[in-house]
Amino acid sequence: MGNDEEIPDIDLKKTVKEGQQEMMDERMVQIQNNMSKIKHKLVVISGKGGVGKTTVAVNLAISLASVGLRVGILDVDITGPNVSKMLGISTEVRPRVDPDAKRFYPVVGPLSIKVMSMSFLMQDSDTPVIWRGPMKMGAVRQFLGDAHWGELDYLICDLPPGTSDETLDILQLIPDENVIVVSTPQEVALMDARKTIAMSKTMERKVLGIIENMSGFKCPHCSEYIDLYPPGGAEKASQDFNIELLGKIPFETEVSVQGDQGLPFVLKYPESESTQAFKDIVKKIRELVE
Repeated sequence: MGNDEEIPDIDLKKTVKEGQQEMMDERMVQIQNNMSKIKHKLVVISGKGGVGKTTVAVNLAISLASVGLRVGILDVDITGPNVSKMLGISTEVRPRVDPDAKRFYPVVGPLSIKVMSMSFLMQDSDTPVIWRGPMKMGAVRQFLGDAHWGELDYLICDLPPGTSDETLDILQLIPDENVIVVSTPQEVALMDARKTIAMSKTMERKVLGIIENMSGFKCPHCSEYIDLYPPGGAEKASQDFNIELLGKIPFETEVSVQGDQGLPFVLKYPESESTQAFKDIVKKIRELVE
């Protein structure tokens, strides 16, 4: 090369950005192809923790599978995964990996439900996941794109509380999802639930409806029905945002007990009021999406 021949300038930032965009486009195609085999994607979300969102997601999955549907559940709570515990699946179980295809297979749980959770990838249940947003989002994209979900009737995504990283990523990556918002009648919980509904609508996602969990308590001694919080909040939210009130699940102490023991409530107590509420909710969901 002669001394007077100019070396062309290379815009490194542009080159890196273009490379990243190409990788992102490939990942998006992979996720879309994977998700196209799943008929219905239900995203279970709440604005606030402690409202029983994972309990609802797990029992919805069991209720759908119990009528012969092919169901998967994805635990999107990267730093606080609890789905495996509530389904009674040991965290020592590991997803089967296909190194040639660079894919892995979700763990098979009760009623042949396919389950994927960060808990299957940790050393033990006491090991924390100390990750920032980009790493968590990378895991979510692997769960969506690299997991061999196969053909399913329903994939239920159990999201962490709030409206940040994992929630935004799921809402962006699965455009044909149906959002289900879970709240308790408590005013503070409903305030956050309303924000979650507004966020989903802002992102132009279909909000299927709201479920009111811990909706009152039936005294085991006198059978009197007691409102634990002032009633009517979920109805008002459904009216204000023009969405369905999918149902109300009463407070029953056995629900939390069974969650801790790893046996979904709807299997242990098939004749209970809560189980009947789940059945009614599933029926309404199927009417809305099928």
